Amino acid sequence: MTVTNILRWIHVLAGAAWLGEVVVVNVILVPALARMEPEKRGWFLSAIFPRIFRLASALSLTTILAGAALNLSLNGWRLDVAIVRLTTSQWGWSILIGGLLGLGLMLFHFIAEHRLEPHVLTAYQETDEEAFQQVLRRLRLIPGVGLAVLILTILLMMIAVRGV
Repeated sequence: MTVTNILRWIHVLAGAAWLGEVVVVNVILVPALARMEPEKRGWFLSAIFPRIFRLASALSLTTILAGAALNLSLNGWRLDVAIVRLTTSQWGWSILIGGLLGLGLMLFHFIAEHRLEPHVLTAYQETDEEAFQQVLRRLRLIPGVGLAVLILTILLMMIAVRGV
């Protein structure tokens, strides 16, 4: 097994796991939180969401780093060749745009979502339903946008792999 194949497996598995994690947040966790009684929200928020944030950090970083290393390995570890290939073919443009979308989502996660995490963790201490609803709106919006970006990114990568 070559380094390129190992990097490809790491990149694909981490990307699929990242997508799966975002789907679980959107389809299971946030809707369950919205239906919970106020006295159960605290445990749920403090037990589940910090782990979800850490998992998203690990998966997004692994996906991006493995993807960048994969691109370099496919181009003989020459950055100049990799850049030229990314800007001179449909394959390259699909990889470049998908990679930049993934990178942007990862950076958003590390910068903006980590600012949201303390609000999520203190929301359960709030007796104010309005404060909880505000956090819930953010928890619906941010992962929903993240899911759309990840789906678009994966579609672009699939287009590149197929050579369409």
